[in-house]
Amino acid sequence: MCTSLTLTSNNQQHFLARTMDFGFQLDGRPVVIPRNYAWKKQLEESQETRYGFVGTGRNLDEYFLADGVNEQGLAIAELYFLNEAKYSSEVKEDRVNLAPHEFIMWVLGEIASIAELRERMTEINLVEKEIPLLGFVPPLHFIITDRTGETVVVESDSGELVIKENPVGVMTNSPEFGWHLKNLNNYLSLQPNNFTNKKIGDYEVQPFGQGSGTFGLPGGYTSPERFVRTVYLRSLVDADAPLNALFKVLDNVTIPKGVNIKNDGAVDYTQYRAAFDVTNLTYYFNPYENQEVFELVLDEELLNKKEPIEFEYDRKFKTTVLH
Repeated sequence: MCTSLTLTSNNQQHFLARTMDFGFQLDGRPVVIPRNYAWKKQLEESQETRYGFVGTGRNLDEYFLADGVNEQGLAIAELYFLNEAKYSSEVKEDRVNLAPHEFIMWVLGEIASIAELRERMTEINLVEKEIPLLGFVPPLHFIITDRTGETVVVESDSGELVIKENPVGVMTNSPEFGWHLKNLNNYLSLQPNNFTNKKIGDYEVQPFGQGSGTFGLPGGYTSPERFVRTVYLRSLVDADAPLNALFKVLDNVTIPKGVNIKNDGAVDYTQYRAAFDVTNLTYYFNPYENQEVFELVLDEELLNKKEPIEFEYDRKFKTTVLH
């Protein structure tokens, strides 16, 4: 489970934001991968990054990132795509063969824009390969945006990687993206304005109070519900203060620990939220343990490091004493 969205501010700054919801403790942290870093692929020789990038990840023999933005302003996030993702069962000699979780490393290290991604998508073959030390093949799909503000989804439900246009700037989990767009047809009555009184015979019906226009807005944590809720909020939120607006929207799909328990007993919750300013190459990270947002600018000093850098952060919940 995860929710992602893009947002463009009133002064044309472009952002990508996401929740990371999972039942396994990922221990994701801010990570910078510099230019010209040779990262080890599971199926082929190492590959050097053309571009440096920052995102949320972890070192599992090799770095594994779940999201990020590179120095060209291309941002990507991976989300769970249960029962839908289909990968190749074999290596193909004429392709770049990647384990599914390596796709983000390749995109951020190699691709400058969505236009370039369209041209080079056929180079990639995602092979059914487990994440080392975790012992499973993650079913994934991806949301991607760049400095133009264009947003796309990359899915493999057909067995091949396909780029799908994303006109609403939101992605959650299964089913496939086209289903979510069609499902929006069920929510045409949603509106920010209250409904007016209505006469039924001689009886006048009136709203109980504020918010009558949002009656029927789904409030659960299933993927379809989070998708509809996020599309509605994103389409109307005041983007004058975009970072604040993004986290307010994410508040509505953030899962507290303990309220969603999987059949195997694992507790699925929002382990962190992240936002990427693709215009100014700035990464914002908010862990579950506190309300603080940590900021990291992808500058030349970081981009030219020889090795990746992990950043620790304070997990303690803080308050500000006023008196």
